[in-house]
Amino acid sequence: MNIFDKFLGNELFFRKAELSIVETFVSFLFSKKIKKGECILKEGDINNKIFYIQSGFFRVFKTDEGKEVNTWFVKEGDFIMSVNSFHKEIPSIETIEALEDGEVLSIRKELYYKLIRSNHKLALFAINELMQNLCEYQTQCNFLRHMSAEDRYLYLTKTHSNILDRISQKHLASFLGVEITYLNKIIKNLEI
Repeated sequence: MNIFDKFLGNELFFRKAELSIVETFVSFLFSKKIKKGECILKEGDINNKIFYIQSGFFRVFKTDEGKEVNTWFVKEGDFIMSVNSFHKEIPSIETIEALEDGEVLSIRKELYYKLIRSNHKLALFAINELMQNLCEYQTQCNFLRHMSAEDRYLYLTKTHSNILDRISQKHLASFLGVEITYLNKIIKNLEI
């Protein structure tokens, strides 16, 4: 999703007549083409940027006892960062890696704060995006705590079917916390 569409698609904050505000913000974004397998943030680095996925598909993962554990997936139209690292300026416990070629827009933390302090509509937009992400995070926490692997898979098919076609079974199994053979069994049982 084009970032202009992201801003202007929510008329609660921006109307077409306020395009100049969005253009000013976008003029401060850095664009980078990303190849499949490339990381925009690595575990241990300080996350000092907010990323916007202009195109492509990315996974967020952490390493646990030498094993990569997928914690989420982001697609075009999503903002992403390692929240604790960004806010507290501590090393990230997550890596963000491209699963497809894509394009990422980014803005440095200092500049982002300067811009949202200078324009209340940008600040309101930022708060709305934060609230949307917190809602998703709360849903994900409940999802992971209380559902069986089968129910988590069914939940994903109902609420995030658009990303299932883009995830390898290896990454999906890691996200669900099961082995690939068990994921195959879940899928097979649901097809019956």
